[in-house]
Amino acid sequence: MANNTPLIWLRTFASAARLSSFTHAAQELHLTQAAVSKHMRALELHVGKSLFVRQAHGIKLTELGSRYQVEVEAALVALDHATYDLFGMGDQRSVNLHCNLAFSHWWLMPRLVEFYALHPKVDVELNHSIWDMQNEPVKGDIHVRYGLGQWPENQALRLTDDELVPMVATHLPMEQAMELPLLHVLGYRHGWYWYAEQVQQEWLLDRTHRKVDNSVAAYTIAAQGLGVVLVRSSFIDHEWIQQNLRPLAMPTCKTPEGFFALLKEPNQPNEQVSCLWNWLGKISY
Repeated sequence: MANNTPLIWLRTFASAARLSSFTHAAQELHLTQAAVSKHMRALELHVGKSLFVRQAHGIKLTELGSRYQVEVEAALVALDHATYDLFGMGDQRSVNLHCNLAFSHWWLMPRLVEFYALHPKVDVELNHSIWDMQNEPVKGDIHVRYGLGQWPENQALRLTDDELVPMVATHLPMEQAMELPLLHVLGYRHGWYWYAEQVQQEWLLDRTHRKVDNSVAAYTIAAQGLGVVLVRSSFIDHEWIQQNLRPLAMPTCKTPEGFFALLKEPNQPNEQVSCLWNWLGKISY
């Protein structure tokens, strides 16, 4: 394999991998779908390995492709930051805040009104994912990630300190609610299995289980009367949750997991990044 890999191939790969679609990558990069497909065939020939599995209704990364995505995205972010820093563009750009989707919806969005009232000239660019791998590089200038805070290589700020609160739809009678299936949010280490063990009520696990990959969907399903969901206490004050869900007559349970803001390093944060970081620190739990 030749040493030099064309940058356009890497940017095309990063876009296609993130969007799981050659068509959407073409739209994002202002290329044709044929050009994206051609770039990816060339890259796979260049590295001598398959990076994608082509399916009838889209694409997905191979295991090697997933590992390569982490390295390529980290390199591209580092290159973009170097361009901003070296050529004096840092103070002119927006703050890139990468968020877990649930955190953004239930916690951040209601608070952004306050932030923009205090800092009307700071431009925050929001990017979302459902879940992040624990070992992947920090995305954006500030990356909000869920976990136990085990990121020693990054400056981390804990934003939430949660209890797990079993909740059901407000319109359900209590006797019906006690028989509902358990709604699991995939990605949380401390979900129903951990909860049942902590409160010594393993009999709960005999119920029907339903699974989704994010809490926005889980809470919405619960509001339809289709299950019991464990709500993070830091989300409970959200107006929608107050109107549509109510606590069930079951114990709450403290969880060591929480949402953390990670600061992109080793780059020195500019004024806008520092402004957002300091604000997050003031309004955290």
